[in-house]
Amino acid sequence: MKEHHVKRYLSGIAVLTVFLAGSVAQAQLLPGADTDASLHSKHELVPYYGLSFDFTMADGSGLNSVGENYRNDLAFYFEPTWNVGARFLRNSVFKTLSVGLRFGVTQNLSGVDEANFNGTSNASPQGTCSNITPSTQGGVVDPTTVGYCHPAGNNRRTDYSDLWLTFRAPSIYTIPKANISINPSIRLIFPTSLESQYATLYTSLTPGVSFGAPLPVWGKRIKIGYGISFTKNFHRDISPILAPNVNGTASSEGGNFYDGASGAGLSNFYLDPTRSTTIGALNTSYSVSNSFDGSIAFTKKLSLDVLYVLIDSWAYGQSCDVNVQGLMVDTCATGNAVAQNSGATLNRPGYRPSQVFWATISYQALDWLGISLAWINWAPRYNPDSTYRQGIISTNYEAYTTIQVGATVTIDKVASLLRKH
Repeated sequence: MKEHHVKRYLSGIAVLTVFLAGSVAQAQLLPGADTDASLHSKHELVPYYGLSFDFTMADGSGLNSVGENYRNDLAFYFEPTWNVGARFLRNSVFKTLSVGLRFGVTQNLSGVDEANFNGTSNASPQGTCSNITPSTQGGVVDPTTVGYCHPAGNNRRTDYSDLWLTFRAPSIYTIPKANISINPSIRLIFPTSLESQYATLYTSLTPGVSFGAPLPVWGKRIKIGYGISFTKNFHRDISPILAPNVNGTASSEGGNFYDGASGAGLSNFYLDPTRSTTIGALNTSYSVSNSFDGSIAFTKKLSLDVLYVLIDSWAYGQSCDVNVQGLMVDTCATGNAVAQNSGATLNRPGYRPSQVFWATISYQALDWLGISLAWINWAPRYNPDSTYRQGIISTNYEAYTTIQVGATVTIDKVASLLRKH
């Protein structure tokens, strides 16, 4: 019944709508970048009615999880895109308009986080796993004969993400002379994951815009960008709750407020590491994400992308009044008094600042095959004592550092290649 650790239940989504670029989990291009469809000339008709499909398989490892402090996961991404503008609006300002779906599936291979296992127990009553014989010298046991018991664990479960629907218009307008592209987007989230269903999420809406420009150095191989997005979540309840008609989707007790992976199943995390967590056991009502990114194209095939994201999330509000044996108690005033006596303050509604650092080396091995190596770090923006926390590497389970290697196959390009032969 502990199929969802407290780390996994969702309170909301702070989606990277406008600024991901270049890696496996960042497979949707930075809106400022040109897609293949947008590069077609006005007189060239894009193939397959403007449809394209990217399939990605990646392996991610982390060294700061719970238990034995190691995990390894396979992640799969399915990303069909319909390049509506390139197909039907080639002579208009919407020539780069596209509609994309995104879905992720993760299979945990190693690690002892209970959220990776289903609710069926394979373990029998635990007996001894050592042949221990007390010595004749006072009955002292030889410690080298004491083994470590490893009872059979539950079956590892497959974790699947929410479904994204994204409308994008990269480079819908370019500011003259400055060569700054404006890239609007809007994204809808459909709560197909168990985490989102546990959080009672109906949907999530994220409009955003980014700005990108090449620097006038080194043949304009260096590009920089900035993006901002606003996410509004729509939940049935202000806090996660079990659906009465669903079995086995419970959450375990406890949890660490500063646990960076909190609220993100592995599929949802790899799909979008900025997912916001519950704040004081309340779902996240809305969030704002600011991104700063830069890329360097060393060659036509080899590039480096660095992304840094600041996420600010706010929880739903709740009443402070509690009836205690007929007496109304203002719990907010009580909490403020206690905090003030300790020299602290309380945020209402609940507020959580976090950060994501994402660096990726990408190599386009073939026209239809891309390979990438990514360093991903999720961390709170501040330590428990309110001092700033660096966001590049995490060495304990209070945050979430992942090294991920993967390959992306563009199915429509494979089909075109086969047709030629």
